[in-house]
Amino acid sequence: MTYTPPPPGSKIIIVGGGCFGLSTAYALALKNQYDIYVFDRQQIPAPDAASSDINKIVRMDYANDTLYMHLTIEALGMWHQWNEERSQQNLDPVFHRSGVLLLSGKDEFSSFEKACMKNIREAGYGHFIKEYQSPEEIVEDFPQFHHAVKQGFNTAYLNKAGGWCNSSEAVKHMYQKCIDHGVHFVLGDEGCLKNVYCDPKNPDTVVGIQTADDTIHYADRVVLTTGSWTAGLVNMHNQVVASGQQVVHFSSPQNATLNASWEKLPVWCGDLSNTGYYGFPMTPGGKMKIGKHSSGYLNPREVDGVSVPRTQVTHTTDTLPIGALREFRQFLGNFLPETSSLDVSFGRVCWYSDSIDGDFVISPHPDYKNLIVATGDSGHGLKFIPILGFKIRDIIEGIETEYSRAWAWRDMSTQDTKLDGLRADSLLQRLLLDETEHARMATPDEFKASRPRL
Repeated sequence: MTYTPPPPGSKIIIVGGGCFGLSTAYALALKNQYDIYVFDRQQIPAPDAASSDINKIVRMDYANDTLYMHLTIEALGMWHQWNEERSQQNLDPVFHRSGVLLLSGKDEFSSFEKACMKNIREAGYGHFIKEYQSPEEIVEDFPQFHHAVKQGFNTAYLNKAGGWCNSSEAVKHMYQKCIDHGVHFVLGDEGCLKNVYCDPKNPDTVVGIQTADDTIHYADRVVLTTGSWTAGLVNMHNQVVASGQQVVHFSSPQNATLNASWEKLPVWCGDLSNTGYYGFPMTPGGKMKIGKHSSGYLNPREVDGVSVPRTQVTHTTDTLPIGALREFRQFLGNFLPETSSLDVSFGRVCWYSDSIDGDFVISPHPDYKNLIVATGDSGHGLKFIPILGFKIRDIIEGIETEYSRAWAWRDMSTQDTKLDGLRADSLLQRLLLDETEHARMATPDEFKASRPRL
């Protein structure tokens, strides 16, 4: 279906006020020639959005996916600019350059890490890389990992340019930028999407959206930036699927020495392409997050089998699957054994919009006129929030770039599904969220550390 860019003066409705949506709204607003509306069913940041979190990794380590390496490099300058803006506003920084430490096992780097270093160096950024020549050098810089190194995580490099961002605060920062530039927001019940609204005489032509209160909001273009909810809202032809990933937090232990040590951690990846586990320093608020990057869980709805997010907004007692919790404890017992005596203070399933090949899907929808989808974050979108909207704006305006080509609609078969090189199980092994023993939700008592009993 032929796509026509919106002319100046067009009203553009963006559905979804997370990373993709806000970044797009801001970039469009800077042109000062569109009427921009953002709709979201919740206040921003939405508590169950993937972007609403205490932190996300900011890394340029993408192996042979150099498109994202260069996009990260472009975004890094913006992150530093944001920190300057926040300093002028007496706000805490949103980007923390802690470095990203990629640990491998079996005395050698994985093919992923080898490709990362090769491509970073060839791009002229080798000065960001510190490649450790021995296990002892790793422990000298980061004694917090002495036990992990003894357990075989004894090969590593540090990317000194990377770190982490306070993701919820980054969303708030972009939200304020949108407000300052005249973007209109419709939030809460009035902003809840019921369906994309098509011209009754031309059912393949989108003319707006219908919200849950049955109000029709007309627009010249509609952009769905609805993350892992997208496949449940419009037929995505299996190009994306909602997958649930596991996250836990530990609260600050009553140990000043350990707290000080964990505050100085880099972002770390524990042989990520084999184990899936990664983690962060202790935040100034006393929380330490650890996650697993894997093929995840599915939550198929009965009507059509499409996986849709199941979150703590609608299922308030949800935590994370008991099987996942047990796997966390087993891994961390070897990698960071100090956590074994600590209760897990929080756990949730974080929902990705996994694309079929790990690339974003940002494109006019092939079945409809006037509808653009911007989804397929695949668990690595938030680091790009300062810059991503400019690339999406090009696509909305019909400008061809290397990004529009990479993120175009692809019509791939599900049998071609390829997860990114950092997934622990690149062969699909997705489990269903259900009440079986492995996938039922862990209880608060099961979050407590095992303690000896008299």
